[in-house]
Amino acid sequence: MKKCIKMKSNGNSFMYKNLLLPISILVLLMCGTASFAQVYSAQDGNATFKAKMPLNSYTGESDQLNGTINFETGKVVFTVSVKSIKTGNEKRDGHMYELLETEKNPDVVFEGKLVDDFDLDKKSKRTVKVTGDFTLAGTTRQITVPLDLDPMSKGIQLNASWSLLITDYGLERPSLMFIKVNDKHDLSVDVLLKEK
Repeated sequence: MKKCIKMKSNGNSFMYKNLLLPISILVLLMCGTASFAQVYSAQDGNATFKAKMPLNSYTGESDQLNGTINFETGKVVFTVSVKSIKTGNEKRDGHMYELLETEKNPDVVFEGKLVDDFDLDKKSKRTVKVTGDFTLAGTTRQITVPLDLDPMSKGIQLNASWSLLITDYGLERPSLMFIKVNDKHDLSVDVLLKEK
């Protein structure tokens, strides 16, 4: 009888050892899944620019902003097709596409990295900075932009705004009847990021 008990005990010990490996693998897989949940992407977000000139101003808008933020690595990538940007005036749009040389440079691109950490577990709005390369009309410059990130039930609402000088990107200031558009343009993005 003592032999039977001993054998049963060894069998349980052997069974527990055999269970240890699958449980460890399961824990590792769950950790891997958690890291994937750190990636949020967006399609069909809004990108806007505002150009001013004496006695006048106009706005260009696109609803085709696409991008990804990986909150684990901090990597941020956003693009918008130049030809998706509309100002409400076809002739002006044509001049803009020509100025930006859309055949050679079809997209406006930002690639960068979050400077600040963003804790996904905290469900509160926060402003973080992102630094990276902004490419417009084939010219790339490094910029730092504040991002307002607001977690909500459907994802994370991202809003950002900044200014640039178009001459910094090798672009000539457009003119209307000898009145030139201001060098400084105001840009903004508004997009809902969803878990990938």
